[in-house]
Amino acid sequence: MELAAPVKHGEWSQRWARAAATALPEQVPDIDAMLCGSDQLASGVLVALDEMGRRVPDDVAVTGYDNGKVFALETEPQLTTVDMNLEALGAAAARDLFTMIGGARPAGGVQRHPCELVIRGSTARQA
Repeated sequence: MELAAPVKHGEWSQRWARAAATALPEQVPDIDAMLCGSDQLASGVLVALDEMGRRVPDDVAVTGYDNGKVFALETEPQLTTVDMNLEALGAAAARDLFTMIGGARPAGGVQRHPCELVIRGSTARQA
């Protein structure tokens, strides 16, 4: 897939996300999805879309990243988001650290940890 617009970078805040989301439909009037680098940014995008009269997910789908309960579950609609399974990731890092403290070498190379797309109301109509 090709991006509908260039990736936007800026301050990590809801205020910045609102401004970026407000400007995007001027560049791409028929935009139908926005992927955000965090749930905090996605919550700002949801506010901006609501202020513009754009319905989520009917007009524009929004996806966050983190599955942070404060933002993912307290928005309207609730956010579809990527859950990095940070508890398991942290546990794996701690195991490697204790392995090194014990004088051994942890497994080398790239270690992959599963994540999960948690689908909620910002991308799917709720029955």
